[in-house]
Amino acid sequence: MPFYIRILNSRMLLLSIIHLAMGFVVSNYKFISTFWGLGILFYGILNIIRYKNRFEEASIFSAYIVGLEVMLRTVGASVLWEFGKYASILLLITGILVEGAKHLRINTLSVLYILCLLPSIYLIPDNGFTQLRFSISANLSGPLCLFFSFLYFRRKIFQSYDLINTFKALILPICSQIGLIFARAPSYDNLTFSSEANFQLSAGYGPNQVSTLLGIGIIIIGITKIFELKIYKYNVYDYIFASVSIGLALLTFARGGVVAPMFAILVGIFISIRSNEDNIKITRYMYLILIVVGLSYFASILTQGLIDRRYMELANMGVWQGSLTGRTKIMAIDLNIFLNHPIMGVGPGAAHKLRYEYGYGAAVAAHSEFTRMLAEHGIFGLISIFSIMSLSIIEYYKRDNVNKVLLACFSTFSLLTMFHSAFRIALAGYIYGLSYVIFKINRK
Repeated sequence: MPFYIRILNSRMLLLSIIHLAMGFVVSNYKFISTFWGLGILFYGILNIIRYKNRFEEASIFSAYIVGLEVMLRTVGASVLWEFGKYASILLLITGILVEGAKHLRINTLSVLYILCLLPSIYLIPDNGFTQLRFSISANLSGPLCLFFSFLYFRRKIFQSYDLINTFKALILPICSQIGLIFARAPSYDNLTFSSEANFQLSAGYGPNQVSTLLGIGIIIIGITKIFELKIYKYNVYDYIFASVSIGLALLTFARGGVVAPMFAILVGIFISIRSNEDNIKITRYMYLILIVVGLSYFASILTQGLIDRRYMELANMGVWQGSLTGRTKIMAIDLNIFLNHPIMGVGPGAAHKLRYEYGYGAAVAAHSEFTRMLAEHGIFGLISIFSIMSLSIIEYYKRDNVNKVLLACFSTFSLLTMFHSAFRIALAGYIYGLSYVIFKINRK
């Protein structure tokens, strides 16, 4: 058994503490993060080849890279901006090649999803190779990550230890991000809250992306509890990790990273209640819900009710004084672009500047992957959206009760993340693919 599997199984708490400390270290020495990211990539590829992916190395190392991506961006590591997506794709492809083409689980809808995003590349202006690469990288690397993640994970049989090791690999860099947040957080006297997203408690990087990363930690703990599994040796450490993740996610004031995982967990609870499966313990969710309620109350007191107001704004759906604002306005503009360019859209990345001409007031990136696909890919984008939505529904009815919970939780989280944060980070695509594994519970 490889060294990293043994240490994941026996020293998870120690690894978490080390990663927490590394968050403090890279806050001041960003060059370490560069070697960290590249080192994990090359070490992962070597071990996938060495062990022929017998221990799901591709899944473990790609999960680690996906979790590390936000921290690399936060500290300004000297890697490509889309490094997390490229690296996870490379690791998953290596795993696919090592296992052989006979293990490929190609699905017509998944191929249709990615193929329909290609025709509009023709519309990208001829401004040189650099601009072409940037437009494709910024807008299509996310869908490619989703596609290869789906290709690798679909109907792949995961024992309990395979899923737990993947979860552990994803949690460790989240611990580093938590350490980085604490390292860069101001003192309590200098801490300020407003009605906007809080960069002070997201280590200076996008609160939406940071809260999304913390949000997957909430789902991981929820999934493990419902199946009576553990990340750490003692349950108390699982709940401590969940509490810190939830608390920090709330205080970023970025609602998507809290609402998406909580809604996904509620979907899982609903399916669990309907299934009445012996392997599913619904009461295990109750502790997590109590933690969320308690931390929400504490956050309300700490922010003097500002966080309550922040979440109540969701009821307005972005409407203020009779006009559309923020993300809702961007989505409305994307729909207008789609109506004016219904066949092939305006091309990947072209809507960024076009939104200014349609009345937003500035060139701005899309926040919703679905409206971006409509604006930039036209009817082909609509077919792509239909493909991944249909895929989740069709696969859901083919699963047993245990795998219905897993598929519903992860795909719901991924689709909601794509809705509010597009493909800013690789996490949404990776988790969407992971939701399609066939999970066999073996608690030993």
